[in-house]
Amino acid sequence: MNGEDEDQREVAAHIEWQKRGMWLVLWGYYTRRYWAFARWPVPAGGVVVSAPDPDGLYAEMRRMEREHGFLRWRYGGG
Repeated sequence: MNGEDEDQREVAAHIEWQKRGMWLVLWGYYTRRYWAFARWPVPAGGVVVSAPDPDGLYAEMRRMEREHGFLRWRYGGG
């Protein structure tokens, strides 16, 4: 692992912190992608997204949150 990978791992940890632990976020050393695994109740099989950069990962995470009713679950809305 090189210094760049350590930086990417720190970015992944920061994203997970920002999402308050509702996603497990990792940097894939081999795949060279960010990976996020949903940690709230989702359909069987779970929800996993990936992207080559943080902006793309945030976009995929938001898309899955909308698709699977994250805000309704998190905040108890209709």
